[in-house]
Amino acid sequence: MNTTRRTFVGTVAGLALALGAAAAVPQPAGAQEAWPTKPIRVIVPFKPGGRTDVVARMIAKEIEEEGLLPQPLVIVNMDGGGGAVGGQAVLSSDDGHTIAHWHHQMLIANAMGLIDFGPDDFRSIGFTGGGSPIWSVRNDSGIETLGDLVDKLQAEPESMVEAIGIGSIPHFVGELLAKEAGFKTRKVQAGSGADRLKMIAGGNADIALFAASEYLSMKDVGSGLRAVVFFGPNRIDNIPDVPTAKELGYDVTWANPNWWIAPADMPEEHAAILAEALEKAMQDEAIKTYFKESALDHYWTDGEAAQAESQALLAELQDIAAEIK
Repeated sequence: MNTTRRTFVGTVAGLALALGAAAAVPQPAGAQEAWPTKPIRVIVPFKPGGRTDVVARMIAKEIEEEGLLPQPLVIVNMDGGGGAVGGQAVLSSDDGHTIAHWHHQMLIANAMGLIDFGPDDFRSIGFTGGGSPIWSVRNDSGIETLGDLVDKLQAEPESMVEAIGIGSIPHFVGELLAKEAGFKTRKVQAGSGADRLKMIAGGNADIALFAASEYLSMKDVGSGLRAVVFFGPNRIDNIPDVPTAKELGYDVTWANPNWWIAPADMPEEHAAILAEALEKAMQDEAIKTYFKESALDHYWTDGEAAQAESQALLAELQDIAAEIK
């Protein structure tokens, strides 16, 4: 064998030994397959088409298009039991890849005893913005401001009729304000926004709560409504002249956030990966535009703060539920 051939054979043999040795060395943790290792199932406990569903789908699309996670978010609508069916499906999942996108209706359902689980049963991932309602009166009611309304109801308890759905968000938000401001309304059942509008338009109710987007669409068609207070954490551009309850001295906020939650046993590092992707997705201009045009509040709240806020609100709602049951 000539020198050149011996050199070539020696080089090949050396490479083989080096590769074999490298294969025998344990790979660093970073070399393992990145989590999530399969699609994340996101349960939305409502029918398709509502705000919770739309926001989940927009964020999932942004995460996939921008490659913010190695696997996509797959939205699964699971309506039933006021969210109980979807919530239980998340809690009973054991694949490590199932989460939910819900909001604070879960807290009301818990306070009312309609479900037997609550914030402590989940790991909070974070809030991706939210939507707050307004309290409105008829234009011809003689009420110009929330101060007028409070004064009237303090002087004449139950002199104004409030249209609500028993045990619903409109019911509890109204009760939070009434408790804080020290007044009492007379209640009449009206489950949907359309029902509440009918009651007011027909002169059968004086006060009703609507989502800000509902109020704006109703106002555009001449519904005869006047907003007296907004329950968001701050004013929004769509209704800049409507003050918040906090501005007026009442510590009442209902942000109804887009809340991402996972089973409590999800590892903290996995929740952090999801939180980072969600926060980044919220910076998409199309998502920002959707929030603005839909009279929603655009923000990100991390999991720990979201959990603390939810637990504090649940305690308030439980106090109210004890009074109205």
